[in-house]
Amino acid sequence: MKNKSFFYFMDTTKLSLKYIPFLSILMGLTYLLAGLAPVLQIHFTAGFIGLAISAVNTGIVPDEIFLQLFFIILTITYIWLQESLGQLITEKAILQLRLKARTEIIDKCAKLDYRYIEDADSWNLIARVIKDFESNIFGGYTDFINLISVFINIAGVLIFIASASWYAALAIVIFVVPLIYFSIKSGKANYQVERQVSFMERRFNYLREILLDREYSEERTMFGYGEGINARFLEDYNESHKLRLKTEIKWQLKSRVGSILSALAGMVVIVILLGPTLAGNLSVGLYIAVIGGVFGLMGGVVWRLSENTDKLIKTGEFAQDIKELLALDETSGAFALPHNTVQIESIEFINVCFRYPGTDRYILKDFSLRMEKGKHYAFVGANGAGKTTAIKLLTGLYQDYEGEIKINSKDIGHYSEQERKGMFVAVYQDFAKYSFTLRENCAIGDMTGFSEEGMEKRVEKALGLVDMEDTVKTLPKGIDTNLGKIHQDGVDLSGGQWQRLAMARALISKAPVRIMDEPTAALDPVSESRIYELFDGISTGELNIFISHRLGSTKIADEIFVIDNGKVVEQGSFNELISLNGLYHEMFEQQRSWY
Repeated sequence: MKNKSFFYFMDTTKLSLKYIPFLSILMGLTYLLAGLAPVLQIHFTAGFIGLAISAVNTGIVPDEIFLQLFFIILTITYIWLQESLGQLITEKAILQLRLKARTEIIDKCAKLDYRYIEDADSWNLIARVIKDFESNIFGGYTDFINLISVFINIAGVLIFIASASWYAALAIVIFVVPLIYFSIKSGKANYQVERQVSFMERRFNYLREILLDREYSEERTMFGYGEGINARFLEDYNESHKLRLKTEIKWQLKSRVGSILSALAGMVVIVILLGPTLAGNLSVGLYIAVIGGVFGLMGGVVWRLSENTDKLIKTGEFAQDIKELLALDETSGAFALPHNTVQIESIEFINVCFRYPGTDRYILKDFSLRMEKGKHYAFVGANGAGKTTAIKLLTGLYQDYEGEIKINSKDIGHYSEQERKGMFVAVYQDFAKYSFTLRENCAIGDMTGFSEEGMEKRVEKALGLVDMEDTVKTLPKGIDTNLGKIHQDGVDLSGGQWQRLAMARALISKAPVRIMDEPTAALDPVSESRIYELFDGISTGELNIFISHRLGSTKIADEIFVIDNGKVVEQGSFNELISLNGLYHEMFEQQRSWY
C-alpha cells in the first residue's frame, strides 16, 4: 500500500474525467499546449534571430522573418493568457463538481452505519475529505496534467540542448531527478501535517463556536468561562499554525536552495554550450534561444515540476482518504421512507449482549424483557445502565449484538429497513432543532405525508396536544414562522418550547411504537408528568416506552423495567416495585422530596 501511494492521485484524475469530462479535457489541452509553447518559442526565436543576423549581414529582410515574429508573439501571448484561462475553467469545474461529486460524497456520509457517527477517527476522516473536496479533486487532475506539461517542456528543451551537447542535457537531468525525489517525500509529510491540523481545527472551531454563538452567551456571562475557553482556543489555534508554519519554512528553504542550484545548473549549461557555438556547430540564434529556454526551465519550469510533484503526493494521500471513506459500511435502505405496514403486537429482548465498537465493556449483558401492544412501559436506572443503548438496538442504530431481538415473535433482522423505520418514532434528550418553519419542524415527522393537504390540520392538532397554541399565536407568521438563527426573520424558541415541538413531531408520525428518551429533561417535574400523561392519553392501544430519571413520572406506566449494569433487575407496576422494597424503592425514596 505504501509503495503504491504515489499513484493514488490517478484516482482524482478518474473522478474529474467521470464527472466533468468536457472541462477536464479542455483543461488538459490548455496545459499541454502550455508545455509545448515554450519549446515552439525556442524554435521560432532561433529562426528569427538567424534571419535577423542574415538580414543585417546582407541588407535584405526576408518575408519569412515576419512569420517567425508572428509565431513568437503568438506563443508568448498564449503563455500569458493560459493562467487566466486555466483559472476560469477551474472555477466552472469546481461549481460542477459541487453539484455532482460532492452530492455523492454527502450521500455516502448520510448512509454510513451509525457506529461511525460516534467514532472520532471517522469524523476526522469525513472532515478531511469534505473540506475543499472539489478543489482537491480537480486540483489533483490539473496538477497531473501540469506535470505532463512540464515534462513536455523539459523534454523539448533537452532535445535542443542534446542536439548540441548530450552532456549538457545530462547535467539538467541529474539536477531534476533528486528534486522529484525530495518533492515526493515533502508531499507525504505535508499531508500528514494536514491530517494533524484537521483534527485540531475541529477542536478550535468548536471552541470558537462556544465563544461566539449566542446559544452559549448566558452561561458564558454567568460562569465567566470565556477567558479560559479563549486560552484553550488560542492554544489549539497556535499549535496548528506552528505546524503549518514549520512545513512552510521547510518548503521555502528547499525552494531557496533549489533556486541557487538552478542558477548554477543554468550557468553550467551556458558554459558547456558556448564551446559548440564558437566552433560553429551551434548557430548563434539557436544558442541564444536555448539559453533563454534554459533559464526559463531552471528558473520556473523545474520548480513547477517540484511543486506539482509535491501537490500530487498530497493528492494521492487525499485519494487514499476518499477510498477509506467509500469503503466504510453503509446502512441498507438509509434513504428509504418508512412503511407503516407492521402492527406491533410484541417486542422481546432475549439474552441480548452488546458492547460499543472498539470497546471491551459490555453495556448490555443478558438483557431480557418483553413488551406488548396497548401497554406503556418505563425504563429507569442510573446513567450508563444501558437504557438508551437498548433503544438504539431496537431502532436499528446498532446491529452487531449478541442474543435476539424479536418483534411479533420474528427476529428483527427479517424486517426490511423501511418496515423498521415505520415501526418506531423516538424523541431523544438531544433532539434536533431544525432551522425550518414551525410547520416544517412538525411535518417532517411524517415524510410520506409531508405534502398532503391535510398536513396543516395534523400539525395544528399536534401542537395543540403539546400545549403550544399560545406560543404559535405569539409568533409573527404563526406556524409559518422561520425558526432558528440562519434566517433574518428567524425566531428562537425556549428550551422547553423546542422540546414540545420535538414531541409534536413525534405525534405527527404514524409509527405504532413511541419512544421518549428523556426529552423532557429541561422541564420541571410537574410539566414532565403532564407531558407523559398527555402521551398516555393520546396513545391508547399503542406501545409507548418512556425513559426518565424522574421516577414520579413513571407511575403512569403499566410496567416499569429497572435496569442496572446492563440487565433488567426488577420489573412490575409502580405499586409492585414500591412494595418489593428493592432498587426502585430506594431510588424513589431518594427523589421523594421532588414531588
